[in-house]
Amino acid sequence: MAYPFEQHLRDIDQTISVKNCDRQAYTMMYDDVRDTLLGRMCVVSATFKKLYKGHTLFGSYPNSVRIIKPNEFDVFFELETPYSDKLYIESDEYRPGFVKLDFEDVMEELYNDDNLSYVYDEFADNLLDRNDYLKRTNLQWWIHNIIEEVFIRFGKIVYGRTTMELEYQKRSVAHTIKVRDVYSSRNISIDFVPAYPIGRPSWLRKRNFYPFVGCSEDFFAVPKSFNATPKGRSGHSLTFLLVNPSAEYELLLGKQHLKVALRLLKSLRNCYRDDLRRLKSYFLVAMFLWQIRKRPKSFWEQPISIMLEVLTEHFQKGVLRYFWCPDLNLLDILKPTEIAEYAETLSSINNTLQSYIYQPNLSLERCETHFQLPDSDSD
Repeated sequence: MAYPFEQHLRDIDQTISVKNCDRQAYTMMYDDVRDTLLGRMCVVSATFKKLYKGHTLFGSYPNSVRIIKPNEFDVFFELETPYSDKLYIESDEYRPGFVKLDFEDVMEELYNDDNLSYVYDEFADNLLDRNDYLKRTNLQWWIHNIIEEVFIRFGKIVYGRTTMELEYQKRSVAHTIKVRDVYSSRNISIDFVPAYPIGRPSWLRKRNFYPFVGCSEDFFAVPKSFNATPKGRSGHSLTFLLVNPSAEYELLLGKQHLKVALRLLKSLRNCYRDDLRRLKSYFLVAMFLWQIRKRPKSFWEQPISIMLEVLTEHFQKGVLRYFWCPDLNLLDILKPTEIAEYAETLSSINNTLQSYIYQPNLSLERCETHFQLPDSDSD
């Protein structure tokens, strides 16, 4: 006898998935604002223009796991100094998964290059500490000041393929641009995150880093802090997180059944937002990356709901390791009480959904009560 639960989940996935008819209009807005903003940043800052090397879209949109509307975008803008081969990337002994960027040798080369004196002065005056390490907060305020100057000089209107009004907000990691199409009801949000390409340092294979076999893309260092810093350890303001979005994209590529499960978990998380407020989307991605590594391909033909069990187990154990550095427990940013509460909430939801599996008369409407449906634009 065929039970309806799994089919209901697939129907819900169809409801929450981004529709092709929405992609073009939202992506057009993103493309126009991205190119305009980054281009204007190059105009107002000669140093930024020298460092800027391009952009990389990352997160749920390129991985095809965004839900409801394609109205949120995450993009790295890549910054690389001249003489970057002289940069020393130092792993942080006390913060697994994080690095420090030592510019001492780079600064020596810049000092001796008369054509790049302006870059040297910018770094010496605004970006480095007294030991020539790049300071995360200094970098973010430097970028903030450039964006503010863009708004002063060019205003908040962008004339692309439509006319858009921009609003800027600095966050801890991202520089968020809210975009409103003045001729329609469409709004988008773009998180611009600075990223420094660091290649693949030889020590990545030591220290428990795991460059996945077949993933040759370079790593980036991004200015993300980690709240679970060991007490009494200095240098917290100098740390940057190692990320590899291109490799993650390669790992998720083509695994459509997996992406159905990921979209459903995001929708479920959003539905229970009040109880799972700090359950980050990247927690879900990290869990799936580990499952890709450890499971055979046939695993992804199993019932979709099994991944909720896996997520529940991570919170019950209090451990969800960062894919690129297993020594880093992503759940350390949560308080022990939060982890326990999330484990209890997830276990309750899982028990309810498990009880649906063999109900022959289960309605779609009953299943839908556990998921965020398209009456909201949040993701």
